[in-house]
Amino acid sequence: MERKELVSENGTASVYRTEDPALLWWSYQDVVSDAREGRSEACPGKGAVCNRMSAHLFRLLETHGIKTAFVEELTDRDSFMRDAERLPFALVVRNYSAGSFVNRTALPEGNALAAPTVELRLDREGVSYQMINGYDCLALKLAGEAEIETLIKTAFHVNEILCGFFASIGIDLIDCYLEFGRHKEELLLMGTLSPDSMRLWDSQTHEKMDLDRFRRKLGNVGDAYLEVYQRLGIGDVRTLLKKEA
Repeated sequence: MERKELVSENGTASVYRTEDPALLWWSYQDVVSDAREGRSEACPGKGAVCNRMSAHLFRLLETHGIKTAFVEELTDRDSFMRDAERLPFALVVRNYSAGSFVNRTALPEGNALAAPTVELRLDREGVSYQMINGYDCLALKLAGEAEIETLIKTAFHVNEILCGFFASIGIDLIDCYLEFGRHKEELLLMGTLSPDSMRLWDSQTHEKMDLDRFRRKLGNVGDAYLEVYQRLGIGDVRTLLKKEA
């Protein structure tokens, strides 16, 4: 199957239509970017890490009953996803204080929260990452009441599964950015599940292993992504980099 016209592009992947109208071709890029500051730079191997990690985690979640848009991996950096109608807002589940949560609450970064919390973030053209609530979603006709309830319940379930998985490989899931779409009257988890969309810290050293390394100019971004990949146990980093060369 061949990929057709470009549908969308972000700092993680380029998305194309295919000969099958029900499938989208996701091609993950070797680039790290900070959309808020308009910065980006090359990061060799990142595309393969994000693609293979996303595929692995989507499959894991599906074994726990989470419905996703993931279909299959094509190559180390390409995957098929169902063509779900992306919702114009995302859900952020937080387990520790970090990012904008620190600014809003004045908690020190890295404080474990007494319970996970969830935020709804508007994400559509012209308005990005502004926090909204369920009543806003109803007022703007972004989702129905039952859909909002299902989304929040699913987001907490996804977070619970991922927290347990990452804990088993010595990583704390600080927070995660979850995107959903509608497909044949079902809500599907979509987007990417990688250090681009999750804050991941080493459980012992609290070293950041995610996109914050680029946002904060900490350096060694590629090494951090590769370390996460290595801990997943889905392949050898040296083999992956050799394929990418």
